[in-house]
Amino acid sequence: MAVPAVMLGMAFFLLMSCKARVPVKREVRIEKAPVALHRKGDIYFKNGQFKEALGLYRRLLEACPEYRDLPTVRYQIARAFYFLEDYGRSRDEALKWLKKYPRHSVKRKVLLLTGEDFKALGDNPRAFVFWLKAEDECADDLKCREEIREKRAELIKESEIEVFKGLAGYAGLSDYAPKAYNEMVTIFLENNEPEKAEKVAMWLAHSTAVSSAIKGRELLERIQRETTVRSGVVGCLLPLSGPFAIYGEEVLNGIQLGMGMFSESGQGPALELVIKDTEGNPEKATTGLEDLVNNEKVVAVIGPLASRTAMDVARKAQALGVPMIALTQKEGVTEVGDMIFRNFLTPQQEIRTLVSTAINEMGKRRFAILYPDNPYGRFFMNLFWDTLDEMGGIVTAVESYNPDDTDFPDEIKKMVGLYYPRPASLVKKFEDMRTPEEEESIIFIDEPDPIIDFDAIFVPDISQRIAMIAPQLVYHDVKDILLMGTSLWQSPQLIETARDYVQGAIFPSGFFERSGEPGVEAFVMRYKENFESSPGTLAAIGYDTIRLIKYVMEDEGTRTRTGLKRALFRCPDFAGVTGMIYFDYQGELAKEPILLTVSGNKTTLFR
Repeated sequence: MAVPAVMLGMAFFLLMSCKARVPVKREVRIEKAPVALHRKGDIYFKNGQFKEALGLYRRLLEACPEYRDLPTVRYQIARAFYFLEDYGRSRDEALKWLKKYPRHSVKRKVLLLTGEDFKALGDNPRAFVFWLKAEDECADDLKCREEIREKRAELIKESEIEVFKGLAGYAGLSDYAPKAYNEMVTIFLENNEPEKAEKVAMWLAHSTAVSSAIKGRELLERIQRETTVRSGVVGCLLPLSGPFAIYGEEVLNGIQLGMGMFSESGQGPALELVIKDTEGNPEKATTGLEDLVNNEKVVAVIGPLASRTAMDVARKAQALGVPMIALTQKEGVTEVGDMIFRNFLTPQQEIRTLVSTAINEMGKRRFAILYPDNPYGRFFMNLFWDTLDEMGGIVTAVESYNPDDTDFPDEIKKMVGLYYPRPASLVKKFEDMRTPEEEESIIFIDEPDPIIDFDAIFVPDISQRIAMIAPQLVYHDVKDILLMGTSLWQSPQLIETARDYVQGAIFPSGFFERSGEPGVEAFVMRYKENFESSPGTLAAIGYDTIRLIKYVMEDEGTRTRTGLKRALFRCPDFAGVTGMIYFDYQGELAKEPILLTVSGNKTTLFR
């Protein structure tokens, strides 16, 4: 789109106003002049008219040296040169910018552009280093860091390795050489090229700088650890004794089934499994991990399961450089580092799906929360309430109960206004609202009607307690409302003991054996044949996790732990019995839970 001549004339007038001596009363108009010039330059730029944009930017730079947004203008000048393929001028402008504005918010973009300039000029080592500097400006923005790292990885892939040999000798870049070589080693290990990684480490080890030489030897030791890994051996950290043993056994059943240990063909599993019993104890879990990594030389670790062991083990796995796929809901576990993944739905994922469905699909707006006064109940109460606030729902009633109780009349009465005496004014208001039919039957009323000012009740507790609470809600005339829960509601016991009181209830889940999805029916049948019981969510997750590891190792030809980590990040959707599986840039499982509902004598998918 061409810029009209009249706009050029106006731009010239505005430009001249920057230099003119004018009365004080025109200060506001003068202040707007460079802004208008800046905007017109941006119009040219967006339309691909880089020469015209460059002309306006440079005139603005000369005429209005005090313009408040001059750093952005200088950055745009460097970009314009880049798009005009004058990479040398673009580089020079960018380097001057970096010297002039060392702490400006646009610095990351300028560093990226400088790297692009050096790459276009054939100086890949300098491009690599400037992209390293750009990553430093991302702070805690993991997505930004990952995107910039991808650029460096692609640069390494495109370059001959010897190009980077003299990196430490570049003026002004030697301080970044150890960091650059460290990442090059990581990239080559990720790409299953340990020979190239070793060559890079040797360059650094032979450096005349003592600190660089020490770092080089450290990298050589790391490569040695990576290349001595037994690529077909996977470690497993599960509580197989103690209070969580029943859950650990279920996960292990799924893992063994996924490895093919019960295959009718008689062929052994493609992978070897080394199991360590954590007993649900953080110290035993950490010791077990160290043994798996240092002595068993495993390529990856599945587990742990218990939240109380997850963070300690995750930190140790990150320090030892071994990929770990945690099976826990522990908040923040993947934030420990890039070696940590999670194949387990988080509470946030469960509640977001639950609340979104209730509000957006079912039209519910008012909610009550009845929760056990324990850490689990308090956590989910707060999470549910926060999510409601975010999505436009409101809480009209909230009560807690002792998790050891089996009778809940007081809590229910408090929620519906029956526990405390009602003010006389409120009683009068309800009396005035009675219909003639209700007046006729007043003699039979023992107590006032409940005030049900909510459309749904959320109860975050185990299915056994829900089976006690649901009938008591009906007994106190809390009827025809939606019951909502967490994944703990998924149990045959709920149907067996409280079927008539939980009809239409909804709750999230990570696995449903009657989902009709491909592979699920075969998995359920094989599980029942071998373990004489139906598989639960934990068994399905264990089954999918080991199959995912096997899949990425076969597909990528993985030879190192770092290579397996990269393969897990790169893996497209993997079709498991728990649904499509892939990890986001932080190692989190990127999928939504399914929703289940009670219909008649069975649990079904909520559609």
